[in-house]
Amino acid sequence: MAVSSSYPRTPIETAPRLHRDLPCVINFADAQEEAHVINISYHGVAVRLLDGQANFGRAKLRSVTISGMGEFAVQPRWRKDGKLGLAFLSKREARPLLDAYFAKIGEYPV
Repeated sequence: MAVSSSYPRTPIETAPRLHRDLPCVINFADAQEEAHVINISYHGVAVRLLDGQANFGRAKLRSVTISGMGEFAVQPRWRKDGKLGLAFLSKREARPLLDAYFAKIGEYPV
């Protein structure tokens, strides 16, 4: 019989998300990298990095430019299996761009 040595964790509620596959560009202080948005919420985005992009300095990350939406100042929140979670630095500035995009496509995070 296998015994788990992990501790139970309290689930963390997350914001409703809209799953998408949108091209984006991650902007660093000294470079840019192409990626794909995999989901978006009013709090941030999750992106899938392209192969070979695992080695970059998180401290240099400045913003993400999402095709059809605009540029958002972000900070990295998590990283796992070639994916990166980015939180919007200013939800107040992000909200009008997100609302315009969601209205244009007729879908909202659920």
